[in-house]
Amino acid sequence: MPIPWTAKKQLFVFFIVFAVIIIAVFLFLLSLGNPTCSDGRRNQGEEGIDCGGPCELCVGEVKNLIIHWSKIFKLKNGNYEAAALIDNPNLFAGLPSLKYKFNIYDEKNVLIAIKPGETFINPDERFLIFETNIEVGERVPKYAFVELESQTEWKRIEKEKPQIVISRKQFFNSEPFPKLITEINNKSLFSVENISLAVVLYGKDQNAKAVSISKIDYIGGGSSKEIVFTWPEVFSEEPASIEIFIRVSLID
Repeated sequence: MPIPWTAKKQLFVFFIVFAVIIIAVFLFLLSLGNPTCSDGRRNQGEEGIDCGGPCELCVGEVKNLIIHWSKIFKLKNGNYEAAALIDNPNLFAGLPSLKYKFNIYDEKNVLIAIKPGETFINPDERFLIFETNIEVGERVPKYAFVELESQTEWKRIEKEKPQIVISRKQFFNSEPFPKLITEINNKSLFSVENISLAVVLYGKDQNAKAVSISKIDYIGGGSSKEIVFTWPEVFSEEPASIEIFIRVSLID
């Protein structure tokens, strides 16, 4: 006996509905599988959808800057300078401007000087902040603590860093003054402007013994340039290690 047309229609609709239900259940069960950073869901401890937690940082979510050390350094004729080594652990977050200040204390923990400054922060960067010409009068500074202002203007930055490397460094601890001769090489195809360099000399105890900074206005693509760092007095011992930081702002 042939199946009536209305029954065929009802059977067809039933199979369509059944198939839709099966597909929906399959997709639901699939979504309950291993979570990823691209599944369009807020899961696995994510702070937002597919960001934060085990995934990349959400825009607007940043980790605090890490201050490794801050120190005061004595120069010739009673002049002083202060420096601090800082890490930005955020892979894609930077700051167009960060204001800070060095608070200088004597051996009795009395605040004797304040030296403000300002810099930029690139993503995923270890860098040195440095201030010189610190006036303390007749007081003798003992400690320097850096204070960072509230960091609220973070920007997402994915610009690639220029390939500038140190190709040579030679230290001479001799009269009339010690010097570090370095050569940087721009391996990028394009020229780079406004380059900041900072050097830290470490003793055998791995404590910073001296710092210095220099700036380069321009270096062409594929070219190199020599930079000389100097200090006013010969050191009592050779540095155990030397660390050089190269900075170019990635913030437009």
